[in-house]
Amino acid sequence: MSYMQVQRAHVHTLGALFHDHLFSILFTFTGVFLVNYVLLSSAAAESSHNVIHTFHDAVELMNEIFTSSMAPLVLLAVLLFSSHIIALTSVIASHVVTEHFFGANLSLVAHHVLLKLLSMIPAIYSAKVAGSEGVYQLIILCPVIQAFTLPSSVIPVFRIASSSWIMGNYRVSLRVEILASLAFCLTLFINIIFAAEILFGDSDWTNSLKGNTETPVLIPHTVLILMSCASIAFALFLAVTPLKSSSREAETQELSVHSQREAPDEIQRS
Repeated sequence: MSYMQVQRAHVHTLGALFHDHLFSILFTFTGVFLVNYVLLSSAAAESSHNVIHTFHDAVELMNEIFTSSMAPLVLLAVLLFSSHIIALTSVIASHVVTEHFFGANLSLVAHHVLLKLLSMIPAIYSAKVAGSEGVYQLIILCPVIQAFTLPSSVIPVFRIASSSWIMGNYRVSLRVEILASLAFCLTLFINIIFAAEILFGDSDWTNSLKGNTETPVLIPHTVLILMSCASIAFALFLAVTPLKSSSREAETQELSVHSQREAPDEIQRS
């Protein structure tokens, strides 16, 4: 009886943990979406009679928007709320990765300092090398690099979530698995479009990345092309490579079927 109570409590704790992670991810992306939506919609509303050529033009438009008293307060509240959620989820995720993947058990202060350093060093380097245009290139490069690494980072999550050997009763349904496969195909297709745009595009941001403008280049264009091709190839490699747990599951199923076949023979012999 006590064992059943402990097992039910364990299942309830796992369910609560999954719901907490789901809501934290939902609120994190909702906060980021709200911040981006406020910025983009405000800039679009104010730039209806103007043309934005550089990052400085967008900054001037945002300065005009923030002349009112309510806009900075609302944006500050959204930024504060979303930044706290992102900080909490990143600290929890980095603690799990460093402990179980790298075998290092760091304190919360060390996690905060490490995340801040990893975000400050590229910003300081970009500002020192190319000034404000370097910060503009960094703002462009960060979403591009993140988009390149997105398919290869979500494939293990999808594969593990759909594995009955690892997840057991918490395995995702077939409908969710199909939606995850469609999402992977969509992100991979977008990455291919990104790579083609970087390779053959003639827009302002691609020209700035290629070094066709007078501003210095932070990352060479060939490095970006190699990164995009390597990320696409690595994502396809992860997609076609089976998990070790699936092979173990097949071996255990074969052993169980073989043992079930041998059991009646032994009984008949005896």
